[in-house]
Parts: sequence; C-alpha cells; structure tokens
Amino acid sequence: MIQLKKNELTIQKIINFIKPHSSIIHNSTQHISKFKSIVKAKAGDATFCSFTKKKGIELIASAKANLIICSIELKGQIIKKDSTILFVKNPRLSFMRCLKKFEPQTKKKGIHATAIIESRKIGKDVYIGAYCYIGKNVSIGDNTTIFGHVHIYDNCIIGNNVIINSSSVIGADGFGYEKNEKGEWEKFQHKGIVEIHDEVEIGANTCIDRGTLDSTKIGKKTRIDNLVHVAHNVQIGKNCHIVAQSFIGGSTIIGDGVHIAMGVIIRDGIKIGNNSLLGMGSVVTKDVPSNVIFVGNPAKFFKKNI
Repeated sequence: MIQLKKNELTIQKIINFIKPHSSIIHNSTQHISKFKSIVKAKAGDATFCSFTKKKGIELIASAKANLIICSIELKGQIIKKDSTILFVKNPRLSFMRCLKKFEPQTKKKGIHATAIIESRKIGKDVYIGAYCYIGKNVSIGDNTTIFGHVHIYDNCIIGNNVIINSSSVIGADGFGYEKNEKGEWEKFQHKGIVEIHDEVEIGANTCIDRGTLDSTKIGKKTRIDNLVHVAHNVQIGKNCHIVAQSFIGGSTIIGDGVHIAMGVIIRDGIKIGNNSLLGMGSVVTKDVPSNVIFVGNPAKFFKKNI
C-alpha cells in the first residue's frame, strides 16, 4: 500500500500527467490519498485494471476506487457513475509511472558499517548494504545500489545505476571440470570476470559466474529475477528480461530484447536470437532464431514473435 499525504494529489493532476486517450470524469478535483490494487481500493484511492473483456468489466464494476486506469479496449463498455475512469493503451505501465511520479522512492546511499570493501573503485552516490563483500579491484559505477549480503568477487565490473538485490553472488567460479587419467574431476581455474553494464537490475539470490578465461557479460538495461543462475562465459544482450528459476548454461549467447519466462533451462553453448521469447518451463537444446517464440521440452518453434 502506498500512502500519500492527505489533499496533496488530485485526479486532474493524474489526468494531466498520463494524458489518457479518453476519460469518464466524475470529479476531477477530488483528492487521491492512496494507490492500491483494484480489489483492495476504497473511496479516495487510485487503482488500475489490466484485464479486458468480461473480467475487466466485472472488476471495474465492483471497484470502489475514485480513480480507475483501464484499457482503451474497454471504452464504450464501462458505465460507472461514482468513479473517474481513464482509458489508456497500457494501464499497468501508466499506473507504474504515476507511482514513480507522485510517490518516488527514496534512494539509499552510503556504505553500511558491516560491509567489507577491498576495492577503492567505488563511484559516487553508491549504496552498499549490510554484510556485503566487495572484493579486490572491483569497479562499481555511480548511483549503483547493492543490498545486504551480496558477495562480489575480485576484479568484477559493475556499471552505473545498477541494482543488485540481497544475497546475490557475482563472480564465483563456474562449474568447469575435466576428468583426468584416474577418472577424477580436475577443476578448470577461472581467470575471467563478470561485467554488468549500466542500468541492469538483478534479483535476490541470483548467481552470475565469472568467465573461464574471458568475461561473463550482462547487457545494458537487462532485468534478471530472483533465483536465476547464469553460468560462466554467458553473453546476455541489452534489455533482456529473465524470470525466476531459469538456468542459463555456460557459453550461451543471448541477443538483445530476449524474454526468458520462469523456469527455463538453456543448455550450454546455445545461441538465442534478438527479440525472441522462451516460454515457461522450456528446455532449450538447440539454437533459437531471432523474433520467434519457442516453447516445450525440448523447446520447439511455436510462432513468430511480432
């Protein structure tokens, strides 16, 4: 629940900000006190509805919020005399932007007293939380936020405006072994690093292994969820979206704009083309072209991703 100061925000201010395609306005001077979900919202609240068709109509009909942001697809199907309705292309996105505009989060700064920092390459306005470990020669760019219990191994490079959530591990050795003459596993000593480019966000309890000899790279503005494993030598492009409990095998190359749904497994050495989507629970055993959707076990072509 987001609490706003009483009498600070009016419906008209929200209308001016998001510029809806069209509106049903009950009282644009009415004040909004909270942003809440559509099932919890009460009089005085603002909410949104991403659903269309019957479910969207039913949710909006039963909602008690003073302001509801909904899909332009519902225009002409909503009759609600006690609420202001704003019709937009993407209700969730508009609502998110309202939160960011009217109730911005306070950015954390400073280094917690319990953090262990062995590098001097720390940028401006960086936050490093409790019980973090930052190894030797690690480079951290400006405005980066690293929450508690994160461990970043030696020599890794973290860009500007990066967010790394709690208990993630960046730069541990990958799982590289070879059997020797005795049938025993000998470890491949890892000499590479991890490079995380600007504006990347990494969820909690995610592991990104260092490269064997070169770098494991995460491209600009990529989002990685909680409980994801990125193995050694992986190359992930810009603006990718990788959901929880996915595993990316070593030396995989992922293009720009790729969406990897929850629980996907990608075997080592695979190439994923730009703007492709891997469906939930897919097991990817062969290369995936650009602009397609692959699903299943083993993952197969489903349709073009247009």
